[in-house]
Amino acid sequence: MTGQGVTERFTIALHPIHDADYRHVADRLVYQLHDEDDEDPVGHVARALSAVLYELDEHRRLDSRALHIELPGEWLMRPELLPTPPEQMIIGLPASLEITPAVIDRLARIAERNYRIAVPDPVGHPMEAELLAIADIVEIDASVPLDLKRLHALKARGHRLLAEHIQDHERLEQCLEAGCDLINGRYLSQPQYQASRPRGRHGNRAAQMRLINELYREDADLLRLHDLLLQMPHLHVAILHRANSSHFGQRQPSSDLRRAMQVIGLNELRRLVMTMSLAGNLPSSRITVRLALIRGFMCQNLAEPFRNIDPEDAFTTGLFSMMGALLEEDQATLLARVPLSDVVKRALARHEGPIGAVLAICEEHEREPREHPPEHPAERLQACYLDALEKTAALMGRL
Repeated sequence: MTGQGVTERFTIALHPIHDADYRHVADRLVYQLHDEDDEDPVGHVARALSAVLYELDEHRRLDSRALHIELPGEWLMRPELLPTPPEQMIIGLPASLEITPAVIDRLARIAERNYRIAVPDPVGHPMEAELLAIADIVEIDASVPLDLKRLHALKARGHRLLAEHIQDHERLEQCLEAGCDLINGRYLSQPQYQASRPRGRHGNRAAQMRLINELYREDADLLRLHDLLLQMPHLHVAILHRANSSHFGQRQPSSDLRRAMQVIGLNELRRLVMTMSLAGNLPSSRITVRLALIRGFMCQNLAEPFRNIDPEDAFTTGLFSMMGALLEEDQATLLARVPLSDVVKRALARHEGPIGAVLAICEEHEREPREHPPEHPAERLQACYLDALEKTAALMGRL
């Protein structure tokens, strides 16, 4: 995930976690912002989760493996931000987190929602009993001598043991013989590092705030949400990724934003938008968004009379023809990542098929050609263009 205009560096890594049979069953998410002056733990977690859950291609991130992520206290107190699906998440506790009755209560509520809780072995902690009562996984420091009696007692209580900081094969064998179920660290496998490029902060902030406000209204209007999301290309792409992920079990990929919103549901949409908003990943230039919407609406208008063209596919094609510029990414790379239909992809890549022809006509009209195809005389093209201008103005004006 590299791009132009990089002003800061943010690196994430997925540290592999193996079971006792050396199968890769989970990944621990770690992250680092290379800016000593930036102190925003909530934003850092949001950015790391954004990259892993919503940006990386699915085959590059988790597949069916679990994700182990340490969440700061501020995040634990906001259940709407918890990543999903809960069955695939392991919620860890940062070393700096102060364990209080309020934190214990919040962790218990999180566990009730089928999230697994991992805690460092709380031996000697004033709230040891409370922590063990909510923990599914107990993390064991393998860099110090193992307390076999303690490990056996934890196993007897039903806890799974995750061995941390293994340095050599001898200590690995000792952990397995002591009954550790999971092995974490670099000894067995190197982590996968991913550099997440910074995202611009020059987008349509007014629309962003209206989007967030609309998301949390009791009577949230999906149509209005759809219109707002059209101005947030990074969120648009992320929602398509999420809806077409294996978690939602869609048999056929869909590039329809409305359908994608219905597939993931309002709660997941809230999590995605808030996570990426906290991460600052909304790089949409208002001018470029306007041009992309005009092209999308014009393609949709041109497709209306033809039964063999889906107007929504035509709109998606027009919009995504400028998505690379909107997201400051190479267009070919972007299209390879986004789960668009084959019809739309062929139209975008090579102007193939009826939709490809519509896109070509729209692009030619933008360059003010002298000749027009007979099925689209000059008057009709101009009418479609003017209608696209009105729709775009109405959409962006009322948002």
